[in-house]
Amino acid sequence: MVSIQSLLHAAPSEFTIERVRALVHQVGPEAPTVEYKEKMADSVARGVAALANTYGGLLLIGVTDKTRSAKGVNEKTIDAVADHCHAKIEPPWVPEIIPVPLGQGSDLYVLVLRIVPGLHPRPLLVDGVAYVRDHSTTHAANWHRLKELFAETVSAQEPAWNLHAPDLPRSSQGGPDSTVDFVIRTGLNFPVSAEALWRPLSERTVDAFADGLNTSRLNSMLRRLSMGPTWNGGLSPFERWGFNRSRDVRLRWSAVPERWPTETEPPVQAMAHLQVPGAYGQHEQRLKVELDVIARISDITDVLQRGVRHIEPTRERISVHRLAGLVDAMVDAMVNPSVVAPLAELAAIDPLAVPQPRNVHIVMGRPVSEVLDTAALTPIPNAGGSHGAHLLVDPALDLADSAERWKQVTLWIEQAALDAGLLGMETTLKGLTPPS
Repeated sequence: MVSIQSLLHAAPSEFTIERVRALVHQVGPEAPTVEYKEKMADSVARGVAALANTYGGLLLIGVTDKTRSAKGVNEKTIDAVADHCHAKIEPPWVPEIIPVPLGQGSDLYVLVLRIVPGLHPRPLLVDGVAYVRDHSTTHAANWHRLKELFAETVSAQEPAWNLHAPDLPRSSQGGPDSTVDFVIRTGLNFPVSAEALWRPLSERTVDAFADGLNTSRLNSMLRRLSMGPTWNGGLSPFERWGFNRSRDVRLRWSAVPERWPTETEPPVQAMAHLQVPGAYGQHEQRLKVELDVIARISDITDVLQRGVRHIEPTRERISVHRLAGLVDAMVDAMVNPSVVAPLAELAAIDPLAVPQPRNVHIVMGRPVSEVLDTAALTPIPNAGGSHGAHLLVDPALDLADSAERWKQVTLWIEQAALDAGLLGMETTLKGLTPPS
């Protein structure tokens, strides 16, 4: 599988004609982040500027617009494109040009012009006009959009840490809740269209977002963690709960096994928080989506056996595979089309312009070595420990591809173990299979 998001950050050596054709097949007609040109033309600079002034993206030269087939252009076109962009774009700017050979004895190339957000000034003008992308068309920015582009004071580059780490829940007495094993957070934080700034979050679209989460693999993973393999107990799927306003929505998921005490917090809770800008006093033009999972699963056996004589309290360690599977399911949910589509509608942008998650936070209530099953790992003497990890996504990996996503998750778990002063996680993970 290939995606515009992964190709925006992949090494040039990873661009092959097979990946280009796969991208064209997946995108189909032109999109807000992809444009095709059969050959070098005066409209290339306008297309580059429009992508740069909107979401960034790829402009493919050597791909026909109507049939969407890779015909290629000759090598001299590279210099022609560079000279053309430098001469036509104001201030002078040339995007990265990646020549992808057609192969099979051909001396032709598909030229991939890569426009990564934040690596260029905004707005870029062509003949004094600031062009922007709107769905699959290019047109001049209106007065309001032009004003926004000139008013930008910071780079459009997506910050690496675009989500804050979660706080551990507090007990009813106000101190740390000792029953919490960990909190995991991932999500999105991305610009919205101007038309999304004034309107409230649609009830219908929020319901579609909740339905997407409830039908995702994350729902099954959370149920298994809460109730065990029999799945017996009470389930409350993602639904509105707590503080909700026109532009601020909170959803909660929870489940408990049979015989769970009513006064005890559920073993697993998940929270989804949507916040769109535009409320009084808010000027940031971004949609923030946070997905949290709060786990108290090490005490499940102890809670269910309370009151039973001669049973010593136990606190079970959490397996590495269990933790990795949960992180994988959370990220999978955030790239699921049934979740991405409602988010795109709330932001008033095309689904292809919705980014993939950039980071994951794991915050543990106790040291990592006390929460995870680390029997197969070796502590580094005097290395200290940690209470979790803050993890960045390799932007060249496509998290919508199950194999690449699992590769990313295993890299995260290795990082968390090393940060906790533990060796051997790399070997341990080699024996684990991705969750189905």
